[in-house]
Amino acid sequence: MSTRACYSFKGDGETFHVYKHCDGYPAGAADALEKALTNAWPLPRFEADEFAAAFVAANKTPGGGYVRLLPTGAIEEVSTGDAAFWYLVEREGNDLIVTVRQAFGRVLWRGPLSNMSKWAKR
Repeated sequence: MSTRACYSFKGDGETFHVYKHCDGYPAGAADALEKALTNAWPLPRFEADEFAAAFVAANKTPGGGYVRLLPTGAIEEVSTGDAAFWYLVEREGNDLIVTVRQAFGRVLWRGPLSNMSKWAKR
């Protein structure tokens, strides 16, 4: 069974949402976010829409499905009914800060993306 997750990319007063059908557990999410860095503008430049596009480009697989954009209103429905985790990605200074939640429940972890893999794999 797949571990589904929602990812929200927030910056400059805007938030963009992406749904990923598999590998949404924290270690898989850390890998997916790190892959997006190779397609995104180098930090500290961060624009939420551009990073969301980089995330989709880095994680989309051939054959369709698996990674898709979500309209703002749909994220609550998907996150509470289908997704196991929700990740909020924001820039603070020269870092990307990730907040990890169980769906839209309690916060499990918050910190820099560079530390997320280490936390997730413990």
